[in-house]
Amino acid sequence: MTSVEWYETANVDDQKSGARKRQLLIGSLFFLTSFFLAQSVVFEAAVPFSVPFWAIIRSKYKEYAKFVLIGGLIGCYFLGFGQVLILALQIGMYECIQRFRYWQLPQSIAVSLAVLIVQVLWQGVMHQGLPPVLVQFYVGCEVALALIMTLFMQVLFVNSYEWFTSHWTYERLGSALVVFAAMLTGMQAVVISYFSLPIFLLQLLICFGASVGSVPLATVIGAVLGALIGVAKLSFTGMLSVATLTGLCAGMGARAGRFGVAIGSILPSVFFLFYDATLPLDSVYFTSIAIGSLVFLVLPKSYSDKVRNKLFPQREEVLLARQHWLTEHVTFKLEHFQHFVHFMKELVFERFMTAPVAVKEEVAPMNTCLSCFRHDRCWGAQNNGMDKLMTDWFHMKGVGKESSIHRVEEQIRYKCVKATKIFEELETELYRERINGQYFHGKKMIALQLRDMSNHLNQLIAEMKEETISFVSVEKDIIQRLKDAHIECFQLDVLSNKAGARKIVCALAPARVNWEEDTTVAERMILPILYDIFEEPFEIDKVVACDVPFRHIQVSFRSAISFEVEYDIYSMSKDATLYSGDSHALFQLHPGLFAILLSDGMGQSKEAQHESRKLIHLMRECLNFNMNPETAMHTLHYVMSLKQQDDMYATLDFALVDLQHGDLWSWKAGGMSTYILRGKEVLKVESNAAPVGFLSISAVEAEKRKLKAGDVILMHSDGLFSSIADWDEQEESFLAFAQQVASTNKTIQDKLTTIMQSFQSYYAIEDDCTVLMLEVTHVVPTWAVFKPAQYSMSKSS
Repeated sequence: MTSVEWYETANVDDQKSGARKRQLLIGSLFFLTSFFLAQSVVFEAAVPFSVPFWAIIRSKYKEYAKFVLIGGLIGCYFLGFGQVLILALQIGMYECIQRFRYWQLPQSIAVSLAVLIVQVLWQGVMHQGLPPVLVQFYVGCEVALALIMTLFMQVLFVNSYEWFTSHWTYERLGSALVVFAAMLTGMQAVVISYFSLPIFLLQLLICFGASVGSVPLATVIGAVLGALIGVAKLSFTGMLSVATLTGLCAGMGARAGRFGVAIGSILPSVFFLFYDATLPLDSVYFTSIAIGSLVFLVLPKSYSDKVRNKLFPQREEVLLARQHWLTEHVTFKLEHFQHFVHFMKELVFERFMTAPVAVKEEVAPMNTCLSCFRHDRCWGAQNNGMDKLMTDWFHMKGVGKESSIHRVEEQIRYKCVKATKIFEELETELYRERINGQYFHGKKMIALQLRDMSNHLNQLIAEMKEETISFVSVEKDIIQRLKDAHIECFQLDVLSNKAGARKIVCALAPARVNWEEDTTVAERMILPILYDIFEEPFEIDKVVACDVPFRHIQVSFRSAISFEVEYDIYSMSKDATLYSGDSHALFQLHPGLFAILLSDGMGQSKEAQHESRKLIHLMRECLNFNMNPETAMHTLHYVMSLKQQDDMYATLDFALVDLQHGDLWSWKAGGMSTYILRGKEVLKVESNAAPVGFLSISAVEAEKRKLKAGDVILMHSDGLFSSIADWDEQEESFLAFAQQVASTNKTIQDKLTTIMQSFQSYYAIEDDCTVLMLEVTHVVPTWAVFKPAQYSMSKSS
């Protein structure tokens, strides 16, 4: 076992051990609560609290039901064996009522009905007929108190996943005091020498309430507990005044700190000792409240702070946390923007290279020709091809082939008597075109870059204004929709709200039945809700089972893509050499956007390969910095035009496939046609823009096509078609082979191999050749019942 595996195993064991300890601790608390509730006797005859507690724990915390059952039976045993039988019969009757399939009674009604039936039968048997009126009164009180206590416990005991997330309302706090008062009545017999457990706990709780909520909370605790304890015992109702005044004085002393609370809580008892001699304010009482005050003083202050934040949350801390998050987010965005600016500076302003050669499409007569006696012969009706020679000269200068330039210059010298001056004017005109091209493209490039920078800043400002509140509002909307669908989601976080890249995490209760998986609710119900809210598909990213702080699952959702792309590449160099002038790159900018780059450098040498690879690399850098594709194309044209090798350039065929909406965006700078095969139909995407590096191009326009599932995209370099055979015939043959193979059930690798083998059997490939084949298909979730492939097969059969 490696060190990593050992560490992971040890970490898992620690988590399991911690979960077991936590379960044992909670089970022990439920055991003690059930034990004291079973000993709580109201009106000195009714025992109404055990069955409601069992019903609530059995329905909401099933794993702790055994602790409650054992604690209740043991507690009843101290009241008599008959009470144990009554409790067992009442629990059994409740389970029978709940499992009866023909009606579903509310839980409070089922509890009270179970208590009533068992007590009526038990008392009828014990008294051999109709019991006395007083016994009937006690049975009625027990049934009514069981009904009321069940309602209080339903408010108090929330679902396990809401222990640390739900707010403590006044209703829930009051329910907790009622249940605690019932427990105190069951502790009356727990007296050790001069120490009484119920008096100690009452004093400790009043002091703690004064520390947390000052006068209001301490007074409410004292009044509620004093009243309920007094009513339950049918005596010592004067203790209501003692407990209420104790809470008032303790809350008033909270301004003086913890010592003020402790001293203020003792003063009312001293006052009533001299005022009312009928109250049981003996040595046991004073010893217990003194111990309670001392324990309160030694309690860590962090306990009261945690409870105070839970009951009375400080909104200022939430705002500070949000401000801290906003500062970090803005800082990250600004750093990313600074990297972008630095990249632009290095890309453009630090490249001091020579200017390129422009291509002259049409040539007017030079000034030397206008003053020459042979002007009409060269440019007039007797045109001897001088305009064509000058056009060829400009073209060859752009291409950079020395042999072709020399040949054209020799032809001009043969026909022109003033060739020297003509060449001087041609060089001047060429230089002027070069400067004009650089000036034009420099201005356009800077304008496009400034537009991108402005977009960056606008996006940053929009996020600063809206991001802090958008997550909260979106989370509330989603939670409300889930509540309307009766889905128990106790925690939801929107990690990213960017369209196409959204991330949402939901904390859900685990599956409750054997046939249901943990992802069933997420797949069948939550995914359609998210699609309806955001109008884009979602998928389940991962599911994590957690035991801390309670058992639940965390389901992560992210924006899904409607389409997926499968591709293959066929590439070969001329004469099977090591160097090919073609370069390509296929990659995802993010899960919803797929980029395709194909570049063809001039020639088959190492320099041509370097030129095309450099172009691909720079384009990827531009896209990684979120540069607009149009800006990137013009920027690369300007940068490549500043190269030192005057005879080098490269084509660029750039396409983006939107996998969410099914769109194809294409930019071409000297690239070949892109073919979209859709059954028997062929769509062509073409462009007349010159290769990257020519100053004569003014724009690279984007072409948009809508894609459908099953479309096949073909992109290739110019080396695919031979210069000897007819170009149109080769294109038709290539597309015919592609259409025949595209509809088969072969893999895309086999399809492309078959296409190229069939094509090469008719036409020889003479140059570097690269063919990219992409197949667009719908994304079908693994849990979907409907499968397009199965449907098509059954339909065809």
